[in-house]
Amino acid sequence: MNERMWERIGAGSGLLSAALLAAAVLVLPSTGGVGSTAAIIRYFADYSVQVRVSLLLVLLAMVVFLWFVGHLRHVLQRAEGGAEAFSPVVLGAGVALSAVGLLSVVPGGALAYLAQGPQSMMAGDVARSLIGARMFSGAALELLIALFTGAAGLAMVRRELAGRWLGWFGLAVAVIGLIAGVATAMTITVSTFAAVMSLLTFATFVLWLATASVVMVVRPEVERTPAERSVFAH
Repeated sequence: MNERMWERIGAGSGLLSAALLAAAVLVLPSTGGVGSTAAIIRYFADYSVQVRVSLLLVLLAMVVFLWFVGHLRHVLQRAEGGAEAFSPVVLGAGVALSAVGLLSVVPGGALAYLAQGPQSMMAGDVARSLIGARMFSGAALELLIALFTGAAGLAMVRRELAGRWLGWFGLAVAVIGLIAGVATAMTITVSTFAAVMSLLTFATFVLWLATASVVMVVRPEVERTPAERSVFAH
C-alpha cells in the first residue's frame, strides 16, 4: 500500500468521524427547547436507550478522530519541513479534544443509567452535579474545537494543507467555538444562547471536518506537496 493510499485512508477517517457525530445527534429525540433541571432529568428517563446509543456513537467517533489527527500531523509535519509551526498544536489539540470527548460521555451516561433506577437516585444534588459536569465538559469541548480548528485553519490559510478557503472556514468555526465555550462555562443554568451556540459549534465543526476529509481524500497532500522523504514503502 503506497503513501497516497495511506493518506486517503487517514483523510477518510475524518469523514467517518463526522458521520458518527452527526448520527449521534440524529438518534436523539428533540428536547423541545431549553428546560429546567426537572425537565432534563425527565428527558433522560424517557429516552435512556437513545441517549446511550448516542453516547456510544460519540465514543466511536472520538476514537476514529484520533486517526484523522494523526494523519494531519503527518502531512503538516512534511509540509512544514521540520519547522513544526502548527503540527504540534494540531496534534495536541486533536488528542486533547478526543480525550475530553471520550470523558464527556460519562455525565450523560450516568444520568441515563440513574434515570432507570429509583427516583431517589436522581433527586437533589446528584442530578444537579451530573448536569453541571455535563455542561462544563461541553464547554471544554467547545474551547478545544476552537483551538483545533483554529490551528488547522491557520495552517490551511498559509497553504500548508488543503485550501485557503477551508482554512478561513476553520477559523470561523474556531470563533464560534470560542464564544460557545465561554458562554457555556459562564452559564449557571441552561440558557437559550449557550444552547444555540453549542449546537452551532457542533454543526459547523462536523461540516468542516467532513469537508476537509473529502478534500484530502480527493486530492491527497502527497500530490499537492511532494514529500521530502517517503514514509511508507511504495
